[in-house]
This record gives sequence, structure tokens and C-alpha cells, in this order.
Amino acid sequence: MQKHPNEFTRRIIHRFFSDRDIAVQVNAVRGGYVVFFNYFSAAEACNVDEASGRLVYDDGRDEWKLYWLSGNFQWLLYEQRPTLHLALEVMLSEEAANHFHKVL
Repeated sequence: MQKHPNEFTRRIIHRFFSDRDIAVQVNAVRGGYVVFFNYFSAAEACNVDEASGRLVYDDGRDEWKLYWLSGNFQWLLYEQRPTLHLALEVMLSEEAANHFHKVL
């Protein structure tokens, strides 16, 4: 049985960021979610939706894999966390800033 993606978890992810006043869009993909940060780019003078991270649930290991989007548009594994909340916290951490939220 495939647990993810589902609407309940997508809303949890969206709520996590909205509680921190960060505008995001959460899209379902096979086995997980892609999080897009929505921000205004002064350099481009427009709103930008930039893929920030990808969360994929590993059913066999019962953990979340966190991926970042490289400059050549490939998803690369950053790390794995046992819970969704911990994986989301990593996305906003200072240590991971250069991978997940360059513009925040």
C-alpha cells in the first residue's frame, strides 16, 4: 500500500510553512512531495515559484528522504529523517540554507 502522497500530509507540510509566514506551494509527486517557495524577486521584478526541496517517504525504512535541486536540475539526496517534522525542520535550518532556501 502506498501511503504518500496524500492530501492530509500535503496540508501538514503547507501548514508547517504557513505557521512560519513562508508562502509555499506543495505538489504531490510519486512517493512524496515537492515544496515550492513563493517569493518576490527584486532583481527580476516579479513573483517567483522556485522548487526548494523534495520529500519522499521510504516505506521500507519508515523515514523521510530529503532531496535538494542542484544547479543542473537534478534531485540529490541531502539526508534522511525519521519523521516528517524533522525533515521539514532541516529545510529551514541554517546548515541547509544553501540547498533549500537560498532566498529566504
